[in-house]
Amino acid sequence: MAILVVLGVLLAVVASKALTVRDSLTAAIPVATGLPQKIIAGDAEGAAADADAVRKRTSAAVAETEGVLWRAAEVVPFVGPNLAAVRSAAEGVDALARFAVDAAPRLDLAAFRPVGGAIDLAAVHTLSDLVSEGAEVTSGVLTDLRGIDPAALVPQVASAVTQLDDVTSRLHDTLSPIAPILEVLPAALGEGAPRTYLLMFQGNSELRASGGNPAALALVTASEGQIALTAQATSMQFDNARAESIAALDPETEQIYSDILGRWIPNMTATPNFPTTVEIMKAWWVDEELPPFDDVVSVDPVALSYLLKATGPIALTTGETLTADNAVSLLLNEVYFNYGEGTNPAEQDVFFAAAAAQIFSTLTTGISNPVAFVDGLTQATDEGRLKIWSSNPDIEALISGTKLAGMLPADNDEETVAGVYFNDTTGAKTDYYADATISATTDQCTAAAEPTFTQTITFANNVTQEQADDLPYFIAGKNFTPGTIVTDVVVYTPVGASIESWAVTGASEHLLVSQGTHLGRSVVRISVTTTPQTAATITVTMKGAEGVAASTYGGYDVWTTPMVRDTPVTIDAPGCG
Repeated sequence: MAILVVLGVLLAVVASKALTVRDSLTAAIPVATGLPQKIIAGDAEGAAADADAVRKRTSAAVAETEGVLWRAAEVVPFVGPNLAAVRSAAEGVDALARFAVDAAPRLDLAAFRPVGGAIDLAAVHTLSDLVSEGAEVTSGVLTDLRGIDPAALVPQVASAVTQLDDVTSRLHDTLSPIAPILEVLPAALGEGAPRTYLLMFQGNSELRASGGNPAALALVTASEGQIALTAQATSMQFDNARAESIAALDPETEQIYSDILGRWIPNMTATPNFPTTVEIMKAWWVDEELPPFDDVVSVDPVALSYLLKATGPIALTTGETLTADNAVSLLLNEVYFNYGEGTNPAEQDVFFAAAAAQIFSTLTTGISNPVAFVDGLTQATDEGRLKIWSSNPDIEALISGTKLAGMLPADNDEETVAGVYFNDTTGAKTDYYADATISATTDQCTAAAEPTFTQTITFANNVTQEQADDLPYFIAGKNFTPGTIVTDVVVYTPVGASIESWAVTGASEHLLVSQGTHLGRSVVRISVTTTPQTAATITVTMKGAEGVAASTYGGYDVWTTPMVRDTPVTIDAPGCG
């Protein structure tokens, strides 16, 4: 009986302490929630004060769990696992609070805005250290939390542990990918040795698989954080219409796309494999005797419109004002109405050169909202509008397997990816008026053997006849009736899969141009012609590799050409959850 009385007193004391822990952690939550907003707003002093307040509460919570009574109660059946879980939660929150106290005073996002065309490399190193530390702290907290057996917990404690796990996971998922990027960023900004970047601007009004016609090019040099625009070029200055490809093409690439990829510089982006584009670009660059480059960065005007949310309006020397709302229409459509009457593109080249220079100058001196800038880069990456190739193996390793690399995945292990790409063959800028949708289905989660994948692609020509009658030369082109759009639709299966059938409806004309294998996938290239206010529907049915079970395929997705407007992709995968 005496033992039961002592045990009862022990548990009563510990229960009181547990309530104190709960109250301390509960009081810390609303304060901690406001920390990110203060950091983003540049209120480092306020963020530091809040972090310190949170730390005091979490320290008090941990102190309550450190005594002999608490540890003794942790061995009591049923009660013990719950108390151990509460202690782990308190220690986890305290570890995060200690990190916040250390990081908040030093985390000033304004320090990372370019000033006078330069980025403070010391500030980048500071941020790199903080992010790496944060990734390590959150990883440790998650390890402790996931060592707790949820089956031994009462619902209230289990729910609290799950909530803390979710919050910590989100923070870890944010910090972990950024840490290695920040580690290589100083070298990318020319610390120790200058680096030269070729900027490629792909115009989606004339579609290519990778995005669009790469008509505007610029050379940028980074040295010790100082960024400078050193040269500009247009596709018109290169020796186009060559008798043979300027660079050697591998047989599969040439079989699908022909040597046209290397005979006209506007066609080098007709392959979705960005490294191939880079190799062709290198050959053109050498042929023109231009300065060498280390890395290539490709963007389109839609991506630039996202970044303009971070800079605000840009006044161009040609008289226009570029904004996040009008950048796409101005750069991809209105310019052809306003400049270069007839067939002379010289005025357009002057406009694009001036616009590129002013945009670059603003991005390196006038980013007023660094968070909006990062958000813009993220959105552009997700939509395939930003691509990077680097001769730096550390950078290449970072982007490998992501959309930034501009390469379809090499296998289906983590994700099963098919591809749908569009190449304009109209020879004009009419794709400003085009839209596409993709509806994909798979039975990979229900099939007993090889899975089936189906893609239904709709390519819509939305130009009205009234618009078509008024299109300038560079939008309408010279090869077809104004308003007509001719497009090669290139479909890639998942790795190892084969094409069982394809069909086209709605097009005024269609033609099988080529088929074969490329990048470990079966490929079909179909030309479709659409007249104003019509749409072509292309349906392709594919079968997984023979003998490869459906259960081995990762989740299904379709990557596609980034067009002027978003291309909705819907996936129907019954049984996949």
